[in-house]
Amino acid sequence: MNNKQTDPDIFYRIQNAIDMLPCPIFIKDGDYRYIACNRAFESFIGLPRSKLFGVTVHDIVPAELAVIYEKAEHELIAQGGTQSYETNVTCADGTNHDVIFYKAVFYNAEGMTDGISGVMLDITERKRLENELAQVAREDFLTGALNLRTFYELANHEFNCFKRTGDAFSLLVLDLDHFKNINDTLGHEAGDDALQKFVQIAKANLREQDIFARTGGDEFRLLLPGASQSGGILLAERIRGEVSLVKIGAPNFSIALSVSAGLCSSLPADKGIDDIVRRADVALYQAKAAGRNSVMEYCGDH
Repeated sequence: MNNKQTDPDIFYRIQNAIDMLPCPIFIKDGDYRYIACNRAFESFIGLPRSKLFGVTVHDIVPAELAVIYEKAEHELIAQGGTQSYETNVTCADGTNHDVIFYKAVFYNAEGMTDGISGVMLDITERKRLENELAQVAREDFLTGALNLRTFYELANHEFNCFKRTGDAFSLLVLDLDHFKNINDTLGHEAGDDALQKFVQIAKANLREQDIFARTGGDEFRLLLPGASQSGGILLAERIRGEVSLVKIGAPNFSIALSVSAGLCSSLPADKGIDDIVRRADVALYQAKAAGRNSVMEYCGDH
């Protein structure tokens, strides 16, 4: 029995084997032209292999991407070995996917570089989960505001920028008035509703660069990069006014929401973000002492 197989037999078996794999696979010659691929790569590109063979990446992807891919492959050919990198690609059906490219140089019988083989691993779902976990780690789970740890990360960065450039910022400390009364009278579900409605109002009035965090219970901090105290007062009053229109509870019994806020700006003598937070806290206590539902600027300890 003859166990030898002809080259076409071997090629057919190899092609059939890689066609069964779900990951796009491609092979290029030393001139960076496609010489083989599997069905998954055909689906990704949106072209049959008969249209792929002999062409380069410039013939099948947008020019700006072709330049990036070509540069990476030139580096791989020059260095030899393997290469991997993450990128975002658009499939033939128009959907965007995060992928990892794994590429390797292969050699001919004389040991000379003969081309590049590559595989694409779709990591879209993994990246989505990573982003979700990162967001969960940054945010307060109930309200969606940033959490205290993230506040300090971002606020310390802003403070360091202030010390380098002198560009001041304002800080608001905000507190829902009589929040314990809402919980005790209407229940914790109503308290949660109050917090969420307050955060919705605050977020609707913020700029992209503003840093808004729940720092514990019903207390929040709002750092306003580049904002003067007068600008901070206007924003705080706008939020306060909108919050005062909200009622929490059943139609036959409800409690009107209100918020108090203390405001101060960064000063050259400040040694850290907590120096600014302490002044804003003093202003908040002054607002509460003045009858609540108000905004106070820091004007010295009392």
